[in-house]
Amino acid sequence: MDSGTANLLEMLSERVLELANAGRWDEAMRSADAAVEKARLSNTGEFNDIVCLAATLEIKGDLLRQQSYLEDSRVIYLEALEMLNGRAECTDMLARISGSIGVLYDFVENDEEAILFYERAIEMYERLDPPQLEEVADICNNLGFIYRSLGNMDTAETLFLKGLEICHNAYGKNHEKTAILFNNVGALYLKSGYDEQAREMHTMALESRLESMGKNHPDTAQSYSNLALALAQVGESKQAREYFEKSLTIYEGHLKEEADEYAAVAENYAEFLRAAEDTKGSSSVIKKANKKLAKV
Repeated sequence: MDSGTANLLEMLSERVLELANAGRWDEAMRSADAAVEKARLSNTGEFNDIVCLAATLEIKGDLLRQQSYLEDSRVIYLEALEMLNGRAECTDMLARISGSIGVLYDFVENDEEAILFYERAIEMYERLDPPQLEEVADICNNLGFIYRSLGNMDTAETLFLKGLEICHNAYGKNHEKTAILFNNVGALYLKSGYDEQAREMHTMALESRLESMGKNHPDTAQSYSNLALALAQVGESKQAREYFEKSLTIYEGHLKEEADEYAAVAENYAEFLRAAEDTKGSSSVIKKANKKLAKV
């Protein structure tokens, strides 16, 4: 492939990304198709040509996935993967594409295939020099949810904690990604009956989100609610009540986009009050929530 063709493909690829970021999906797809077609025609079988074609296929696969054409995306990704298979020089692209295929299988709840491709991606990301550990953390989080759904809590815990360690080392404790892992570990512990550990994890998630996102962010509301649930389990009812109230107050400022979360927290709070034999308070919470949701 001559330098002029390579430059053209680079420009087409950049155009696809620009159009996609602008939400101009039809134009982006036309540019992606043009890039793939040109790369196919220019492919002489030499290494650089193969890599260039695989790169354009990956971009098209990403675009299809973003538009929810999942099967078309999977076919494109697998073609690119097969094209590069066994080429150590392409480990980063192989890892990226394997992770993307894992996401596709994860979305349709094909757990076996999702696990296979996620684990391949992790192995390749860790093999790079230097390893791309931030990517590993994201995949560990996804895998953790799969194993949790399968009831394998030990493996889920191992994966969440691995992701947490990476994020804590890479970003510090007061970062959005670190907070997500604190939250997910806390949720796993609460589900598993480790109430004290759940409280500690959700406390750290809340502190992280207050620092990184502020006191009025919906994710902060989620942490207040999750910590309230953990506090209720360990008998700290007064603070649990306070945190449920804070969570609902924050969500009330984001009702249009967070209506489902607001309703879920209201129901959890009402159930907590019913368990405490505060029937009047429980009824009041649901009544207020329904009134606010009716206006959305």
